[in-house]
Amino acid sequence: MTAVSETLGIARSNKTERVKQPLEGSVVSRRSWTMIPLMEIEAIISEMKTYGYRRVHAVLGIKAHNESQP
Repeated sequence: MTAVSETLGIARSNKTERVKQPLEGSVVSRRSWTMIPLMEIEAIISEMKTYGYRRVHAVLGIKAHNESQP
């Protein structure tokens, strides 16, 4: 931590406080908008239990493509 603080030219106590704080745009602040795709994924998996991540990704891609077309 000392070498990092010296390189950045900041006090060590400042770096310690900044490490403890969540960054804006971090996982904590993104939880709300990540819940919608998660619910869609869970719906696909519950409907088609043998689908792996590649097929689930393909289904989501097809769904997004169909929704974007008029």
